[in-house]
Amino acid sequence: MNVSHAAVPLRRAGSYASAPCLVWVLVCALLVGCSVPKEREPLPSPSPGQIGWEVPPLSSAAGLLTPEWLKGPHHSVQDEVVNDGAQHHFVVSSEFGTFPAVGMPMLRTRVIETEAIAALKDARQSEVFVDALQFQLLHPLHGLKILLTDPGRLGTSVGGGLLEFLAMPGQFSKFEGSDREDSMTKSAIGFSYLKRKIAFQFGVDPYSSNPTLQDELNELTWIAFTADLAPQIGYVFMPGGAILWMTFSATRWTSYLDEQVRDHSANDLRAMDRDKLLKMGITEEEIHRFFLNGFYSPRHSTIITTALEELTGVDDRDAFLAVAEEANSEELVVFYQHVVEMMRGYHLHIDAVDRLLILPRVPALYTKNKTLVVMLPVDYLFWTSRVATVAQALTTSVPNRPRIAQRELWIAGAVSPRAKQELESLGWTVYEQVSAKLNPES
Repeated sequence: MNVSHAAVPLRRAGSYASAPCLVWVLVCALLVGCSVPKEREPLPSPSPGQIGWEVPPLSSAAGLLTPEWLKGPHHSVQDEVVNDGAQHHFVVSSEFGTFPAVGMPMLRTRVIETEAIAALKDARQSEVFVDALQFQLLHPLHGLKILLTDPGRLGTSVGGGLLEFLAMPGQFSKFEGSDREDSMTKSAIGFSYLKRKIAFQFGVDPYSSNPTLQDELNELTWIAFTADLAPQIGYVFMPGGAILWMTFSATRWTSYLDEQVRDHSANDLRAMDRDKLLKMGITEEEIHRFFLNGFYSPRHSTIITTALEELTGVDDRDAFLAVAEEANSEELVVFYQHVVEMMRGYHLHIDAVDRLLILPRVPALYTKNKTLVVMLPVDYLFWTSRVATVAQALTTSVPNRPRIAQRELWIAGAVSPRAKQELESLGWTVYEQVSAKLNPES
């Protein structure tokens, strides 16, 4: 494995040791319980140890973010940041409202969206669009404006937090498709395609859960739609420098997928994803169960499916869907999306993966070198009761077969010295700040 051993915290741990038979009896009962649609009891609470649990301190956003992300022309991140034991909780303030963001990836999304909202409002005041307003009253579809521009109260994250979800497994399902998709009427008349083009131009997701952004996208799209400005979108809309810098900071891989989201309808994307998943050997029933979860937008599903597709030669890729289909909030959807992106990066740039395995609530990699690898896209781990519960569940559920020579945790962010010590004592080798290793193309 070509992993650098630079002087960063959290590295090595002891080797894997077999669990006692009694523990395996309990684990088997736990795994059997995963297959039935009922709530299961949480794992016994682990001991806090002699010095008790860690209490995550309040952090300063200024110490966590670069100046560009901390404050821009139309946004500022509130300085006080709370950590729940794994993820930072930010609050983005702007003249358009206040937007909470759990974790660094969601923070980046909300900041870009806030700057895009300002740019969309500015675009509506431009000469081109002021002139275009006169066409609205004359357009034959004017009576449909309310239907076309009302985002329809998008689905919200009603589920629990990441650690609560991982520590207490359960079942969840919804009707197939995402609440954020446009109606058949919008798609049929070309409104949806134009909206996707505008969203792409401003570097935002057309299926975003941000209602303020959706309002602005729909209003501007309606004006462009009624004035037949679609051919001019590429040069009429020129976002400001802040948006261009932020969107260009994404990886080339996800930028390519955003072009797919722009060019294909939600139904077309789902059909393409289904075809890819079937070619991986995943059954129609398993695919259908994944698409039942409406918290996954078409963009989420496209990124996840493409990442799984690029795990070339890896067996049991259905294991990922079996775990990810139970996400019950946008926070968890983003978590699983980044898990599979990290898996893709590991397979392409670190070591060849043999198959995927299922641990409680977390899919894992099993490499051809007999290493079990768990990806955790979290900001900063502290040794709290809930983190200890998750660590205990992962450790006691490591299977006897196939043979595992080593166990590794790859953390997108950082880990406290206490958490490092405890994880190492459980037999895990821990790697921190791994994003650059997993995504050298970014």
